[in-house]
Amino acid sequence: MKQKIVMINFFSIILLLTLTVNAIPPFLWYSTYSIENYVGNGCACDTIKSGGMTWISCPYLEMSHDEAEAFHNALVNLSIGNCNRRYFRKDNDVTAALWAGDNAEINGVDFFFYSGHGSGFGPHLGCNSTYEITCSDIRFKGSGYLKWVQGCACLWFCPPQYANGIGEFSRWFSSFQGVHTVQGHRAITYESENPQALMNDFWNDWVNEGKSIDNAWKSSQIEFIYQGSGLPGLMPATMAANETYAYETWASASDAAAPAGAFWFSWRQTGNPEYE
Repeated sequence: MKQKIVMINFFSIILLLTLTVNAIPPFLWYSTYSIENYVGNGCACDTIKSGGMTWISCPYLEMSHDEAEAFHNALVNLSIGNCNRRYFRKDNDVTAALWAGDNAEINGVDFFFYSGHGSGFGPHLGCNSTYEITCSDIRFKGSGYLKWVQGCACLWFCPPQYANGIGEFSRWFSSFQGVHTVQGHRAITYESENPQALMNDFWNDWVNEGKSIDNAWKSSQIEFIYQGSGLPGLMPATMAANETYAYETWASASDAAAPAGAFWFSWRQTGNPEYE
C-alpha cells in the first residue's frame, strides 16, 4: 500500500510539472494590435503640389484603434467564460520583435487581431528597422497557443503578380506553425463606417449562429466594409492548415494545434477589387 501511494504522488508531481510547462491559457485569450500613427513608426509625410496648391500628406489611418476596440467589445458583450484580453498594443508599441519567431508575443494567446496597413508579404508596421517584418519571419502558433488570426489590412493574400511573382502559399506556408486559420484580404480593404456592428456580426455568426469561422469572416466583411458600386471591391480571404479548420464552428473548435503548413485558401469577391 505504501508503494502505491508513492507512485500516485510521483505521478501527481509529473502531472503538475507538465501542466506548469505546457499550461493552455483559459479559452479565450486574445490580443489586439492596431496602428494609426505611421509617422511615429518612422514613415515620412509627403509634400504634394498640384494646381498651384501645396499640402502635406501623412500616412495616418483613422479607424484602426476603433476596430481593435470593437473586436474587444464584441467579445465582452458575448460574455464568453474565461475570456481575457492579454495585450492591446497601439502605434509605436507594435514592433516587429513582437511578431517574429516561435516565441513571439503574438503566439501567447488563442486569437490575435491586427488592424493597420498591409502588403502581400504581411503587416506593414512602419518604416524603419524596428518595424520591418515579412510573413517569412512569422511563425503563427510556434511555441505558444495561437489558433486564429485576423488581419484588417490590405493585400496579405494578393495574387503573385502583385507580390514580386511569388504565390500566396509560397509566401505564407512557413508562417503556419500550428495556427488553424489566418484571415485577411486578397485585394485592398478600407475602414468600416461601423466597426462595432462588423465585429458584433462576426462574433455572433461564429459563436451563436453556427457559421464556420471562414464564412463568418467573409460575410461580416462584405456586409460592413463594401459600400457598393463606384468604390473599390472587396476580397476577404481565409488561409488554413486544411479545410477542416476553415470550417470550424465555435461548437467544433479544437484547442489542439493544427498541422504545420498552409494547404487551403479561399476568398469571396464583391465588386471590382483594386490592387496597390
